[in-house]
Amino acid sequence: MKFTYGSGQKPLEGYTIKRGVGKGGFGEVYFAVSDGGKEVALKLLRGDSGVEMRGIAHCINLKNPNLVGVYDLRGDKAGNQWVVMEYVSGEPMHVVLDRHPNGLPLDLARSWFLSLARAVGYLHDHGIVHRDLKPANIFLEDGLIKVGDYGLCKSMSSSQRTPQTQSVGTVHYMAPEISTGNYNKQIDIYACGVLLYEMITGNVPFEGESPGEILMKHLTSTPDLSALPAEYRAIVAKALAKDPGQRYGSMSEFAQAVEALAPAAAQNVPPPLPRSAPPVVRAAPVHQPAANIPEVIPVTPSTRGFIGELSGSLAGASVLSLLTTVFWTAIVRPDDPFRWFGATYFLTVAVTWAVLIPSKFWGERPRDDAWSRRLTLMAVGACVGVFALWLDGWNLSPRSFGLPVMSAAPTGHPHGPVTSREAVGVAASYVSYFALAFGLCRWWRYAERRRRHWFSVLPVLFAGFWAAILTLPLEIEGLTYISAHGAAAALATAAAVVQFVSPHDPPPASLPRRLRYRAA
Repeated sequence: MKFTYGSGQKPLEGYTIKRGVGKGGFGEVYFAVSDGGKEVALKLLRGDSGVEMRGIAHCINLKNPNLVGVYDLRGDKAGNQWVVMEYVSGEPMHVVLDRHPNGLPLDLARSWFLSLARAVGYLHDHGIVHRDLKPANIFLEDGLIKVGDYGLCKSMSSSQRTPQTQSVGTVHYMAPEISTGNYNKQIDIYACGVLLYEMITGNVPFEGESPGEILMKHLTSTPDLSALPAEYRAIVAKALAKDPGQRYGSMSEFAQAVEALAPAAAQNVPPPLPRSAPPVVRAAPVHQPAANIPEVIPVTPSTRGFIGELSGSLAGASVLSLLTTVFWTAIVRPDDPFRWFGATYFLTVAVTWAVLIPSKFWGERPRDDAWSRRLTLMAVGACVGVFALWLDGWNLSPRSFGLPVMSAAPTGHPHGPVTSREAVGVAASYVSYFALAFGLCRWWRYAERRRRHWFSVLPVLFAGFWAAILTLPLEIEGLTYISAHGAAAALATAAAVVQFVSPHDPPPASLPRRLRYRAA
């Protein structure tokens, strides 16, 4: 994504840009720091900036913990218009919803909706209609809902015949009356009804192949509410009524209907604003419980999706292992490639599968069970060692290991026939080597969905380092076809392949450099 300004530039006096973080229809958003050290988001307005400026001007003095704060409107020497906003280090709601295609946990959806209702109700109490409520304009910071992007906000008392009446909102969240130019607070209540439906089910009530088709459904179709829990159907149906007069009279009334469903669970949720509450400045509420923070919400795909995702990763690992083994063969054993290639390829596939399968079942659980995972992987590694022994041509029959002079050694073994004691030593070397290699590295992190980077070379170097070090004390003399080089290559390759084939979602945006403030 290319931005107009880069890190270190100061296009707006008093602020130094650190990086660009988002682009949208109205301009570009940057993370910046003031000369005094305050972290802010700077929005550079493009196009018809007058529409955006008028919308933001209505909200510049609003103060509410559930609204993204707007500090100032400024112009630079080049004539560009800038908005100085609160720095938000959280994720947009649509990122969280994308991770939950079947909807959020019901208690969490209810809690987030009540926070959203307080923010929208506060705007309404100050005579402001947001007009563009959607998940991309709602942010989550440490479990706290923040509504942002005021580009289309408008005073309820303003004339309807202005440029702002054009292309209002996003089609999935548009109330039917928008087509006639009406934009009072009822359109926000309708959009919040769509958002509540989406948070609970994971889908919007109306879909279509074109914006026109979706708008027509908003105008004429009755939403299918069967996917909602029974107690929510009447509430959402009222919010999505075609006639604005049949909807809730205020966001406070809407919130009270949702809050009444589970009064015992509402003890930690501040009450919504009274319907006729006067404009006041509220102190920031105590953050919601840790269970409501999006970073700890597990990804819960369907069984079919789980199997499909795992199957795709295993198939991809097989293909990438094939390509990388061809590369290693050309480097390590160009003189006798065929036997070495086959054994090393299947060993690499075994290592990648041995990491992917348990890691997939572990999922995104907390990492406080690292030692149990290490022990599990050591057991899996021991099994891989037995498999490597078989790949190298050894006869694994228990009877073979009981003979004074055994035929367990493969044809062409450099030391010829070996005694049972020597055979047991070789077997122990195989098993110990792979068990330790699996236990020393945190392999499950390479397959985590929310790892920091999709691919990093450090795990490859780390796995290769330990694979090479372990060959020194164990002296794996029995690796005839594979060789110590092949075993190390298989482990290092697996560390790369596992990352390549594992699904990757960006990690939680709780750190400053993961700022995800986006324009509409």
